[in-house]
Amino acid sequence: MLFYSAKVKTIYKINTFLKKQFSFYLFFALLGFFTACTNQPEQKQFVISPQENLIQFAKGVRVMPLGDGFLLQIDLPWKSSAEAEKQFLLWPDSLDVPLKFQTLPLIKTPVKKLVTLSSTQWSPLLKLGLENHIVGISEADYVLDSLMQQLLAANKVVEVAKNGQFDFEKLINTKAELVLFSPYPTGTPVSLTRTGITLLAWPDYIENSPLGRAEWFRILGFLTQKNTTTDKWFADVVQNYQSLKQLVADSEHQKPTIIAEKAFNGQWYIPGGKSYLAQIFEDAGADYLWRDESSTASVPLDIETIIAKGSAADYWRISQASSADYGYSQLLKENALYSSFEAFNNRKVILCNTFKTGYFEKSQYEPDVLLADFIHIFHPNLLPNHQPVYHHLLTE
Repeated sequence: MLFYSAKVKTIYKINTFLKKQFSFYLFFALLGFFTACTNQPEQKQFVISPQENLIQFAKGVRVMPLGDGFLLQIDLPWKSSAEAEKQFLLWPDSLDVPLKFQTLPLIKTPVKKLVTLSSTQWSPLLKLGLENHIVGISEADYVLDSLMQQLLAANKVVEVAKNGQFDFEKLINTKAELVLFSPYPTGTPVSLTRTGITLLAWPDYIENSPLGRAEWFRILGFLTQKNTTTDKWFADVVQNYQSLKQLVADSEHQKPTIIAEKAFNGQWYIPGGKSYLAQIFEDAGADYLWRDESSTASVPLDIETIIAKGSAADYWRISQASSADYGYSQLLKENALYSSFEAFNNRKVILCNTFKTGYFEKSQYEPDVLLADFIHIFHPNLLPNHQPVYHHLLTE
């Protein structure tokens, strides 16, 4: 019995000793862990002043020279997002990054493998002759560009997303260095974040200035070290656009009234009064009837409201994706109420056939061409020799 009692005491002492030893080591392990965490350098947020910002018109992006590279900042309008003001260091891959910049998320340039999830991202890369830098796109069924169709057919570019769903395995297999994606207030899709690939939000669609949207081409220049080329291209676009705008401003003309879009599922989504298209209408010398509406996005209205305010408009701009001929008879078949509009009866409907023109792939980077189309229609005497590219008066 004494032996058993002594044995129990011995075991108790050993357990107590081990617990003390474990607590001792655990304490210092946790201390080391938290010390290491607190000693991690915090990411420095640089301030880009208006004077340092190289971007002229776009509101959702800023670029500043930083050492041998550039500081890129993406500004999202929804301030609750963790990426509302996300900064990246664009640094030449041939150079070491200085210690003082190493807390910034790094994008090595030139980026040679890009997943571009919007046509407004891959189309300008084709324009730059950088098709070999594109490894993935989304929604291949809607691609109109012949070169991109060839790249897809040859499996040089793969479709990594379809119907809004991302293919995780295909994304990983692209071995992309960077994914360009269109951000939304709901946040970045988990299927993108879990790839581990660097993600760059691309909110070009939020820009309500024609030149602001076009300027996103310059960001691709900074990413691919083609910024000298893209800067020159953009300067030419700005000069052309502003010259055309001034041509209208200096002329004596009446401003025709205009409405836009069509009914869809019982709603008529008009461009907001502060939208991209409303700005082009104004610069082309037209009076958009919803110019005082404050939205930058599309606004749903019922068709009765449209008829009440817009039935007497001089012009009516519509967009339609059609591989076949599209005229007034096809338009009337969609809705008999369209005959209530004077622009319909006077044959002043302006058509943008998005299928035949590649409007969604190319027009964003040709705002001067868009403007010229509308000036030619509204004030034909100002640009009598212009050949319409994206917009023309609907024919029978």
